[in-house]
Amino acid sequence: MSYMEDCFAGAPQEFLICITVHKAVQVGVTSGDLYVRISLDKMAKSTKTFPNTENPFFNEYFVFEFHCTLTELLRLTILFELKKHMTYKKNVLVAELLVDLHSVWNQSNHGYFKKWGRLEAPIGETQSLEATTQSHGYLQLDLAIVSQHSTVISGLRSEEQDSQNMNKWTVDHDYDDIEKNLLTNANSFAPSNIRYFIAFYRGFFTRQSNYMIQVSFAGFNGKTPVARNTTTPVWNHEINFAWMYPSVAQRFLILIFAYEHLQWKCVAEFEVSLEEIAFKGSPSLGPTYLHLYDPVNPMIYVGRLLIELRSEILKESQPTHTLASKTVPGLDETRFWHDEVYLVEFLPLMGQHIHTTATAYKISARLAEHSSNVVEGLLRTPLGRSQSAIHSRSFRRESPFRSCMFRVRLPDNRAKYESDFFMLDIANYMRSELEIFKIFQLKHPLQEEEQAKCLKAILGNILNRIKEGLDAHRFDHDVQPQRTTWDFNRQLYLLDYFAKLPQELHQLKQKLRSCFLEHLDASIADVVNELQRLVAEIGGLSSMARTQDEWPELVLSLSAGGKDLGVCRLNAKLFLHLQNPDADLQQETLCWRLKSFSFKSSNCTHTCPNCGCTTAIVLGCLSIVVERERKEFLSAIREDWTSIEPMMWQPSSAQTHFLCHVYVHQAKVRPGGEKKNVCDSHLRILFAGQACETYTSPGTLSPIWNAVITFNFVSFPGSVNLYLKNPPLLSLEFYNTERSLPDDLVGMGSVAVSVISEDLATDSSWDEAGGLGWSKNLTQKLQRLKHLTPPPLKWVPVARKGYVQAEVLMSAELIEISMDPSSQDIKKDPILATGIPVAIRPNMQNFVLEVFFVGLRNYSKSSMSSAGKRKIKVMMGDLVLSSGPSTARIRNCINFLVAYASGVVSLPDQQDYWPAIIATDVLLSGFSSESILGAALIPNSSSFLQRDRTLKCVPKKEQSSRDDSTTVSVDEDDEDTELEWEEEVAKPTRINSWWMRFVFALGLRPAAYANRQALRYNGDLDDSDAVEEREFTWWTKFYNSMYWSAAEMSHEHKHRLVIYHEELEKQAQFGYLQDWAVPVQLVHGVKFKKQAPPKEDVYATLKLQLKLTPCQCPELEDFGGGGDMVRPMANPIHPRYQSTLQSLSEIIKLTVRVYIVQGVQIRPRDLKGDSDCYVKLFLGDKTVSDRAHFAPNHSNPVFGRLFELEATLPGDHMLQIIVYDHDKIKDEVIGQTNIDLEDRWRTRHRATVGLANEYTRSGYNHWHDLKLPSEILIDLCQRRGIQPPFYYGNVIEVDGVLFGDETVISKDEELQERLSLAVLKNMEKLPSFGYKLVPEHVETRSLCRDDFPNVEQGKLQMWIELFEANIYVPNPIDITPVPPAEFEVRVVVKNLSGIQAGDKNIFGKLMSDIYVIGWCEDEDKRQSTDIHYRSFAGDAAFNWRLVFGMKYSPNEDLMVIRRKSGLLEEIEFKKPPVIYLQVWDKDVLSKDEYLAALDLNLSNMPAPYPNVHLCKPYPKKRKRINLFKRKVITGWFPLQSNAHPSQTSQAKVNNGKMQLNIEICSDVEAANRPAGRGQDPPMALEPPYRPDTSFNPLAHPCKSFRLILWPVIRKYVLWTLLILIVILGLVLFFSNLPGKLMAIPLE
Repeated sequence: MSYMEDCFAGAPQEFLICITVHKAVQVGVTSGDLYVRISLDKMAKSTKTFPNTENPFFNEYFVFEFHCTLTELLRLTILFELKKHMTYKKNVLVAELLVDLHSVWNQSNHGYFKKWGRLEAPIGETQSLEATTQSHGYLQLDLAIVSQHSTVISGLRSEEQDSQNMNKWTVDHDYDDIEKNLLTNANSFAPSNIRYFIAFYRGFFTRQSNYMIQVSFAGFNGKTPVARNTTTPVWNHEINFAWMYPSVAQRFLILIFAYEHLQWKCVAEFEVSLEEIAFKGSPSLGPTYLHLYDPVNPMIYVGRLLIELRSEILKESQPTHTLASKTVPGLDETRFWHDEVYLVEFLPLMGQHIHTTATAYKISARLAEHSSNVVEGLLRTPLGRSQSAIHSRSFRRESPFRSCMFRVRLPDNRAKYESDFFMLDIANYMRSELEIFKIFQLKHPLQEEEQAKCLKAILGNILNRIKEGLDAHRFDHDVQPQRTTWDFNRQLYLLDYFAKLPQELHQLKQKLRSCFLEHLDASIADVVNELQRLVAEIGGLSSMARTQDEWPELVLSLSAGGKDLGVCRLNAKLFLHLQNPDADLQQETLCWRLKSFSFKSSNCTHTCPNCGCTTAIVLGCLSIVVERERKEFLSAIREDWTSIEPMMWQPSSAQTHFLCHVYVHQAKVRPGGEKKNVCDSHLRILFAGQACETYTSPGTLSPIWNAVITFNFVSFPGSVNLYLKNPPLLSLEFYNTERSLPDDLVGMGSVAVSVISEDLATDSSWDEAGGLGWSKNLTQKLQRLKHLTPPPLKWVPVARKGYVQAEVLMSAELIEISMDPSSQDIKKDPILATGIPVAIRPNMQNFVLEVFFVGLRNYSKSSMSSAGKRKIKVMMGDLVLSSGPSTARIRNCINFLVAYASGVVSLPDQQDYWPAIIATDVLLSGFSSESILGAALIPNSSSFLQRDRTLKCVPKKEQSSRDDSTTVSVDEDDEDTELEWEEEVAKPTRINSWWMRFVFALGLRPAAYANRQALRYNGDLDDSDAVEEREFTWWTKFYNSMYWSAAEMSHEHKHRLVIYHEELEKQAQFGYLQDWAVPVQLVHGVKFKKQAPPKEDVYATLKLQLKLTPCQCPELEDFGGGGDMVRPMANPIHPRYQSTLQSLSEIIKLTVRVYIVQGVQIRPRDLKGDSDCYVKLFLGDKTVSDRAHFAPNHSNPVFGRLFELEATLPGDHMLQIIVYDHDKIKDEVIGQTNIDLEDRWRTRHRATVGLANEYTRSGYNHWHDLKLPSEILIDLCQRRGIQPPFYYGNVIEVDGVLFGDETVISKDEELQERLSLAVLKNMEKLPSFGYKLVPEHVETRSLCRDDFPNVEQGKLQMWIELFEANIYVPNPIDITPVPPAEFEVRVVVKNLSGIQAGDKNIFGKLMSDIYVIGWCEDEDKRQSTDIHYRSFAGDAAFNWRLVFGMKYSPNEDLMVIRRKSGLLEEIEFKKPPVIYLQVWDKDVLSKDEYLAALDLNLSNMPAPYPNVHLCKPYPKKRKRINLFKRKVITGWFPLQSNAHPSQTSQAKVNNGKMQLNIEICSDVEAANRPAGRGQDPPMALEPPYRPDTSFNPLAHPCKSFRLILWPVIRKYVLWTLLILIVILGLVLFFSNLPGKLMAIPLE
């Protein structure tokens, strides 16, 4: 009986939103400090900045805390903004990503892990043309929602043993493959940009006001204009925007605001999920009316709104994210539907279980804004004797019956509902078939083949039913007005679903056919579970798929004495009267069908159907009929009902008389009532105005009444046919009685009565020939099982305040009787008798129940434990076993003097009917008086059944003291306890004969190895890569286990261990460490809370070991129910258990070693940054604090600490580890985890010291258990009583099974030990054992705090080892973290080629003055080469050395950076060992210009190219190298360059190349072989060859004239001189010409 989790789904609870921002890539911004800002509901947090690169790395963890309901939480959207930090102006928003919490919640385990989100252009900014063309890159995130009630999620999934979640930079590149790990909801729709249009046409509201609508989607907010002072606002307004679909932001929120009391108030809200309205096409909805309810009180109808949402797929790749709106013409709705006037009519007939003391009731109905007239009547107290006052009333109306009725005008979409009704029909049909099958299982309990036949027949029926529906075209509704896109999408989706469904059902059938006999019952259970899942899925489809054309809620309300008693909320469209042209396809709806309506109290907020808040059950009929079809409707129901006048009805037959039998067998009650734990309880049945109670069952939590209650004469209005289809409900009230106090109501429930008409009552019977003549009339037989009389018993839950308090095994039937009551004087009062009919009474068998009382642990009630001894009583059915009195209390543990008891108990052979096992804690005071302190209920008692043992009981006559006690002798031969065959894969053959052994001795191998899977990996390792083991530590093993994958064969030569991603006690393979004893919580009472699940007051844990064994007993004289079976037996205890018992009572001293490895995603407690964590251990009265060694400012702190403590069991069995945040003022608790040492010490899975993967005597994998593998194996064989192992050559044989050697690495160790270890690792393959042993491991434990129960605050990776204290204990493993080593990285920048030019010179030629800068840890310590001036061809030569120091931790593959923060604190960062190089162009007047960049991850870089011609941008699958191993590399690397701003049209130009020589030296090598920076000595570099023109022109004017200017202008100067000389000559010539001419004498 679990908590009704779903009952409190609406309750506020604690949520944590955990976010890790890993890194971003390709963001398109190369300079400036980038950071990510995360905003969620008015809270914002930012990462640290990361300088100057396109691929910033953050790796920071954030937690947001919420206390709200789930719906409020899922409405929020997380905004990730990538921003650029500016010093003197507002920070620039580069790009953003929006994620809905709803999409996160919908993921399996509520989280995304290492997914890449596509960064989009910021919303609402108008972008320039250039900005739209470039991509904005991707952001890698982890997102998870941790809630109080959900199981704690681990960000790690165990199937992919994830490398990451340690602060490990991934080595497997799958996470870096962006396409495969995109952050989207899986959807078949191809991702595309879509423009959404939402049009709001008009609304209808119940109150007059000013109305306005706001739409919010992701970061968009749009508003409509205000419609003033009206109840029918008209907007005709459309809002549109563009977004990706499918995306992780997909919740639309429509808020309706009204102007009240001088302010805008939100009167209604409506949420749409794009995914749900898209089916498999693109999202679209409507035009349709949305019905709106008050957000505070969902019973109040606010109004409705006519909207339409449509979408268009856009061609452009990057649409602008701006929101536009415009006015649109109004909608002509006659294209889509016609309005009709409907008559809604409710006819109440009888009511029962009405919680009131008033004398009159009123019933009315309402739908949307309309409500009906009120029907009134008088209330009576039910007839019948009862021990206590009956607080409920009943009524019964007389014919002619008056109804409530009203008119509504709504769109007529009945044709579209056809498919919904068909799906409901299928779901109901499957449900009823499953119920029949359950009855069949009860009737033929162990005949699995018959059950399988029956199930196959049922599957066949379901398949036929679906086929008929599809043939009748139930999905292709031809609607006269046109259909919307949504209708088409939905129809295609449903057709697709129902085309696949038959295949699934055929597979289930096939599974039953091909199954082996011994696995049949498991397969049958699987098939039934799968069918139940399908029923839920189809039911969900019919309701989920109705966002469009939905009807408002129909509410029936009941009041009495002026107070509202309860309401019944119904889905109106189920009661519609459908007009059907084809009579043969008469669709069954609930229209005017007789039905019991349960009314719930109006302040009930529970979300589950039976929450115990029922205030009345009213039997009646309900119909919704179109007014003009009323005549057809009346003629359709005229067989049963006639309408005398409107709102007055007369049934066709006045009334029918029934005989009612209620069979009540037993109940399971949850302990912890408010007053007392174990009570005398009785059950009250209320039905048809009569009441009756069972007798009181004394002090037990599993009362057995075996009672039959008969209501002799019950009359109901109408004919029997009304009741056959819809059986009425019968109400139950469960009471606890105490002598002096009034009865205490435990809970309420209701059960449907099985109605049997007269003709069926005679012929249906239980005892028919079982499995004969099956195949012929299987289906008729199954049909007859529907009307079995008496009906089979079933468990009925009884609940109160949303919490199941008890379950009652019962059934009820109504049999029609046709005799006339007047002729006989019939006794009206109900009769109570004992003795359920044999046909349905559970068939009893005898079992022996054995209990080992281990003791009480974690005992916290000090006031109660001080006085007196106590003992534990265990009750099951009619058997009570009690322990001896308690011994002295050791701290908070109590053991018992007599720790074993056993007895015979009779149990039904159907395990479903087994009572619970109940343990009570009894305080003994004085001689006889006992008072009960607490109780516990142990559920699924059938799990303690020893399936393959039987016991024989022998009556003992010799002993005179106890005449008739019975002893139990165990059949030793089949003593394979707890071996379940389901887990075995083809059992390896046992070897028994001498002949086999002889063949072995000859060295042949006649049988297969049992561990042949493990031997496959035995490929020879090439030793070229074998590394010196000296440098390996335990951390090598740890990190190697983390990211080992088959692809990474280089790690094969390192040892591994197992990393469990949750606690060791949560691993099912080790039986949750509960194989030796089951822990049970003892409860002292329950505190009810208004809005949350009730809290049990747990004060101790009781540990018990239980065994139930079938026994064959001769029939003993039965004095009233097995009286002498109750006595404990004389000498039942088996010698093998004697030792167990002794060991349980001894006190054991242990040495406990706690190895704390590291914290993972520790929740930040400081405001400014991460926490400074340290651990503190508590064990018994010892405390160890490690405050001095706190890890500064880390969300993933590495501790690497070992603690050794002494403990004595059972006193100090609980080890508590608390992680604190170190603070100057007061240290805060981050979280704690508790480990039960007793479970680890006693479990058979040997959780004391884990078994290493391989046996090594020395080195980092040295065997550190006390015993060698062979000693452990011999020890286990002795304890189990089987022969010790045999060794033949390189094979070992244990228990008749062969094993080969699994060693891969340390093959030079002793063969005997290696073989023994192979057996220990495969214990589950041995027939006598069949369980696993715990390997060497690291477990990941969740940290929680008391004030946030179940909310994980982070994880701690650790393991513990236990040794006996008084013997020699081996040396502990050293897990001190390896400090980061100092390295020196020398980068020689040799040449550049193909660099895009940055400037034009005065002559218009492109050229650049190129230099390269580089940095490693800190951008402020960057180094620069000299400048290669005036490079024309994009080539430059440097031969310049940059030298960087670096602290690198090879284990974690991260470099460690320590910086001062504040005055005294030093903080530590870890980043990948990346070297950043950038190429710049030097400018004199303006800012220098960025040309290209190169980021190199030294431990994982793509191999460079040998020469410049081959160098091209890297393909995806380039070979990668680790430079820390290679030490030196030279080659050409392609650069990532940006397009020049002046060339806007061009895309990125990717042809720059850089020739580098990189060398990594350890600090010792660097000291021995120093190198200078630049071209300085030591190890000076040659200056490069550069053209003569490459120098700074401003520094050398003469040189620049000679080398730069003169070569260019020489030609022009000479020509100018020549021309000047010629011109001068000509000028002189012509100027002198006249004088010369004048000087010539005239002759």
